[in-house]
Amino acid sequence: MVEKLGIKVIKSGVDFAEVSRKTVEMDITVKVAKGPRRESTIDTGINFFNHMIEMLSYYTELNIDVKVVVPRFKLAHSMVEDTGLTMGRAFYEIAKNRMVETGIRGFGFAQCAMDEAFTQARVSFEGRVGCWIIRDARRFGMVEDVQEEFMESFFQGFTQRMVLTLQLDLIRGDDPHHLWECAFRSFGEAMRQLLQPDPFRKGGVAGIKGTLD
Repeated sequence: MVEKLGIKVIKSGVDFAEVSRKTVEMDITVKVAKGPRRESTIDTGINFFNHMIEMLSYYTELNIDVKVVVPRFKLAHSMVEDTGLTMGRAFYEIAKNRMVETGIRGFGFAQCAMDEAFTQARVSFEGRVGCWIIRDARRFGMVEDVQEEFMESFFQGFTQRMVLTLQLDLIRGDDPHHLWECAFRSFGEAMRQLLQPDPFRKGGVAGIKGTLD
């Protein structure tokens, strides 16, 4: 069934999800699955973004495959944000299924240091959407082959479709590559914690209301 925003859940379970999003501008497929670590197949059309999804896969300890097909114009903002929307829905499916079958921790916190760069991430899955990117590190404009603000758009899209609260602190960094890689590392580790099975919370989320609505 195709839902709003052109999103279609192809299949999902406690350890896997395959989701697509097709619009006039983009055709995106995201697969997320638990299993032995393997090389991900990632083709977004943006080299640095591909690398960041590799980081996310490594730190969430989930295999992530992404394919972005652009039928008309190569619009980097749409490519990044729409991938975030699609991937967020894939993570939502896994979290929702685990919530019922195994319970999940429902929240996570992580910090990362990479050379001079330092970031922190806090996430909570309880039916509340919010994306706060708090920046003390200076702005650079570009990071490798993509504009920095498009990296922010990924997190905005992800949180919107996962129904996730994210606070991401970009604290220090003199190199934009280091800063954003740090951010994806800390986000990935926080998400790994969020998805951990927790039988005590089976049937519920991070809060006690017992529903994502």
